[in-house]
Amino acid sequence: MSYQDVIQQARHKTEPLKSDRFIKISQREDRCDLPRSAWTPLLENSYLQTWKGIVLNKGVMEIALYPMLLYELRPQTIIEIGALNGGSAIWLTDHLELFRIEGKVYSMDIDLSLLDENAKSDGRVDFLQGDSNNIATTFTPQMLAKLPHPWLVIEDAHVNLVAVLEYFHQQGLMSGDYLIVEDTNPLMWGYWKDNWDDADNIEEGGRKLEDLRSWLKNHEDEYLVDTYYHDIYGYNGSKNWNSILKKA
Repeated sequence: MSYQDVIQQARHKTEPLKSDRFIKISQREDRCDLPRSAWTPLLENSYLQTWKGIVLNKGVMEIALYPMLLYELRPQTIIEIGALNGGSAIWLTDHLELFRIEGKVYSMDIDLSLLDENAKSDGRVDFLQGDSNNIATTFTPQMLAKLPHPWLVIEDAHVNLVAVLEYFHQQGLMSGDYLIVEDTNPLMWGYWKDNWDDADNIEEGGRKLEDLRSWLKNHEDEYLVDTYYHDIYGYNGSKNWNSILKKA
């Protein structure tokens, strides 16, 4: 195969209107082409990844895939549930500027004292203190009604997942918006169980894929799995299994 053939094949695979790109959750398996043994080297030094000196808590595959999705979607609003130290929010904002997208990032966490000082001093992101167990207090219906679309909603807190998803479903996700549930790969939670002393978080995080699939059974005609972003590095080849969803 020539180099030009490879380029043509890539263009075909990335065609946004490709008929089999967006499929129902019932058509997807909960498995990954990467073996369990691969996740130790992928995860054990992940906290060494930084962006502008701030720890960037994204998997190596997500670091490659998010910019592609941002460029295609061109979101006007990004809502991140789970700010942690703020590295992801700053990284997302920088990519919006790089791609000349007039968008805004709103990043929520229950404890904003965890924010890196470099994130705190960056005035472009709205860091909001809030609890996933009472999401409507932070992202009120009145606030959401004013936020421009397309939206990219990223759940990365691992708390009260089904209620959070249902809230944003009821409060304004529109056709063409994206919803991403981070860390649905159960293999990574198996690794954290052996290497992270946080039993409650691990237990709830380990249920994310099951909880997501349960919720999607009631909405599978409304939220379709984007197989292009899931399967570039093999079937579900990332920390996110079957959880990059486009609102139909």
